[in-house]
Amino acid sequence: MMITIQILRIPAEISKQYWDTFLSLVSDERRQQASRFIHQADGYRSVLGEVLARVTLGKLTGRRPDELSFTRNAYGKPSLTSYPDLPFNLSHSGDWVAMISGGSNSLGVDVEKIAPIDMKIAERFFSPRESRHLAAEPAEQQMETFYRLWTLKESYIKAVGMGLSMPLDSFSMVRSSEGIWHCPEATAYRFLSQRLDEGHMLAAACSTEMELPTQPDVITIEELYQTFL
Repeated sequence: MMITIQILRIPAEISKQYWDTFLSLVSDERRQQASRFIHQADGYRSVLGEVLARVTLGKLTGRRPDELSFTRNAYGKPSLTSYPDLPFNLSHSGDWVAMISGGSNSLGVDVEKIAPIDMKIAERFFSPRESRHLAAEPAEQQMETFYRLWTLKESYIKAVGMGLSMPLDSFSMVRSSEGIWHCPEATAYRFLSQRLDEGHMLAAACSTEMELPTQPDVITIEELYQTFL
């Protein structure tokens, strides 16, 4: 089974017909959570992430999306209750939801909205090697490099499934002379890093036994909705 990465852009507004359909598919907990968000966009991201997971994993398992149930490990990583060995991972931020699935080993994905940030954060969370690399970058390139490193690190700890119990400064993301990102402390993993658009960065991680796709598949709200007609 090949690994796929899917990305879904969150629209500014979702019609009531679409929204009611999406809400009917998610868990009670998700519906209640969505109703408590102050900003509608937060509810959209939360609900559409679960809907995308249900649709994708339903196709992989041959089950109806609403039949699936999820559980989380001690560190918060989700898995399918009835198919715990089917790897997948989700992330959402800003205008995008991202999902990685397929293969037979642990997967991780992270998407982050790019916004101005205090680079001193790197001193707290990055390894000395990464901090040196970031500091050596031209000033106009530092924010780009920061988000590449951050999303790559997040995708790795999500693949491992230990959350932030694994200190972010305990491993390094390094770019080779060919422009390929790798982790010297995790040579059994491959990584992907790319911009989704001017305002968002995406990264993914998987075991070296599988290849990561070079480009994600773009899923639209309309395609997601058509699945249930």
